[in-house]
Amino acid sequence: MRRLILGFILISLIWAIGLAAFVGGLPLPSQSTPARTQAIAVYTGGGGARIVAGMALFADGAGNRLLISGVHPDTSRARVAEFWKGAPELFDCCVDLGREALSTDGNAAEVSQWVSRNDYNSIVIVTSDYHMPRALAASRTQMPDVTIHSYVVASGYLDPDGRPNSLTAWRALAGEYSKFLLARVKAFFSLKSG
Repeated sequence: MRRLILGFILISLIWAIGLAAFVGGLPLPSQSTPARTQAIAVYTGGGGARIVAGMALFADGAGNRLLISGVHPDTSRARVAEFWKGAPELFDCCVDLGREALSTDGNAAEVSQWVSRNDYNSIVIVTSDYHMPRALAASRTQMPDVTIHSYVVASGYLDPDGRPNSLTAWRALAGEYSKFLLARVKAFFSLKSG
């Protein structure tokens, strides 16, 4: 029993150190438009900030086409268009809504299929700071031959120095860190089996 308790304490300590490293290594919000790529993909979640950022990038010419992945099936195209500030004809022709994804792995699969259909080899992924590590891990597993750039959107969980700004933020980041670990394990075994 004592060994079990010590083992649990050791695992918890390792996890806590890993969490601190994960939080310390989170990317800062992007300040400039990334180099032009063929396409932009937004991984939805966390309100509309990611969608607004992805649409702004697209309107600025950062890609030829935009996919918003993980749009709720009940959300109309007109409702999504309310976030759009560019020319209506550009939204009508070149913004795709993905409605199949229910998770980050689902986003990566949905984006991978879209990339394959359109024969793209470079994209920008748009998502929140705390979500970006897992989004990139899932995306690179699904699209190993595609050049993936990131555009980081502020989540509101981090202060200007990159530290969690509340107990709620710590909880959210701890949950995301655990999901990130699982994504890394999946990616490792995917590479081993490939």
